[in-house]
Amino acid sequence: MAPHTDGQERYHALLTFLQEQGVPCAACDPCNCGNSCAQSLQPLNGDASLRRYYRLRLTEPCFAKLCAQHQVTPQLNDYVGTIIVVDAPPSSQKNREFVAINRLLRHSSILVPTIICADIEQGFMVLEDLGHTLFADAFPGPRHMAYYFRAMVELTKIGLMPHDAAAQARLTVLRESNPALIPAYQLDEQDFAYYRDSVPPFDAAFIAMEYSIFTEWLLAKTLHLSLSEPENALLTRTLDFLTRECQAQPQVAMHRDFHCRNLMVTPEQVDNPIQMALAVIDFQDMVKGPIGYDLASLLYDCYSVIEDEERTALLRFAHECYSAAGLFTGTLAELERMVRICALQRHIKVLGIFNRLNLRDGKPGYLKDLPRTLDYVLQNCDYFPEMAEFKAFLQQHVVGKI
Repeated sequence: MAPHTDGQERYHALLTFLQEQGVPCAACDPCNCGNSCAQSLQPLNGDASLRRYYRLRLTEPCFAKLCAQHQVTPQLNDYVGTIIVVDAPPSSQKNREFVAINRLLRHSSILVPTIICADIEQGFMVLEDLGHTLFADAFPGPRHMAYYFRAMVELTKIGLMPHDAAAQARLTVLRESNPALIPAYQLDEQDFAYYRDSVPPFDAAFIAMEYSIFTEWLLAKTLHLSLSEPENALLTRTLDFLTRECQAQPQVAMHRDFHCRNLMVTPEQVDNPIQMALAVIDFQDMVKGPIGYDLASLLYDCYSVIEDEERTALLRFAHECYSAAGLFTGTLAELERMVRICALQRHIKVLGIFNRLNLRDGKPGYLKDLPRTLDYVLQNCDYFPEMAEFKAFLQQHVVGKI
């Protein structure tokens, strides 16, 4: 049956889309029901947006026939037995961005799911399934650092993404001496135009918008604070400081949510991390922004704990990768400062987002991650004298209340 009564009409539209695209129903072999047996779509959980995801079982011959029909090539060599069906309402979801950035990343040698077919106007898509193993669940025991090291290589590839043909040509030359870090970029004029004209900048207006999520959804709507004039002035000074620091960093292609729930390990159950590949998902919010941001998303992950000494080792490795690839020319200390600044900016926003998910979207599960997120903010405030007053503000109004 449909996931809930309010979505019946949209759900049946999704089934009609599948039928029109030649997606066979897994409950019938061959399909003779027009995809009306909706129980074959298995809902997936865990997304913070209004998108809905389903898994659909297909035999390998059916999958091969579907790919041939739509003239697409899967990214994985071994079919996992299922495909992903996406319902992303166009009124709220970035479907065009998803398709365009999927293309950008594929042409940057980043593993992303093949889009088998899509109706952008309705917000329906069928994607290649990259498996069941999230980065967050893939590394028991002492091997987990190898997975993080691999993630740093993927971040280097994203950050190096060329903005025009001349930049791509320079990377082609550099690749000859460093093929392990610099991929064979194959962006074309369509990609360059999209990157140049449609990937938004992480500019002052963007940062202010994100800061307002913190003030509205945490301070006002969760804690019901009435701030004094000096407190409002303090918040403005904090925003101005973080904005200046973010804008002073090198601006590169930025996933914007590069953490353990948006990376997948393939193939599944791989015994040797050297043999695995990392796939990237949930990339439709890409911007051009500070070089430290994606590192901050992973090294100060809201959903996973990294020990301090591990974070130090990973940051050192990231600096080596960025330096060797020509992405960053500064010192390790300078990169660490940039990452801490971005962690502050990001997690101040996230304090608001998790409360918005609870109050507006009825998703209280994210509240359990608030203490870790707040602790990241408090820790990183200690590295900047300009953040001392803000830390005192949080200790007075927020600590112990969320």
